[in-house]
Amino acid sequence: MRTMNKVEVLFIRLIGDGRPLRAFADVRVDEWIIHDFRILKQNGQKAFVSPPQVSWKDPETGQIKYKGILTIPPEQKQRIDTEILHAYQEEMEKENAKRK
Repeated sequence: MRTMNKVEVLFIRLIGDGRPLRAFADVRVDEWIIHDFRILKQNGQKAFVSPPQVSWKDPETGQIKYKGILTIPPEQKQRIDTEILHAYQEEMEKENAKRK
């Protein structure tokens, strides 16, 4: 299996509506660009990263269902998550500095 050489966060889109979904991130992994990783944070808990997903409404139950569109090996996901959370923290610090 091939290992990742480069992980780069291209863009963080902050969402300031007070919900658990705090931001989206676009990431370059080697030559691939992956859009819409989600950064989530419940009050009083640490932020975490969720890979891109699709959602649909189950026609039988009416429930919203979700399915990830990527399967990322755990070691590589941890590396991606670390880069995203670092970039998210930097973006939050910039946003907080603007408010002062």
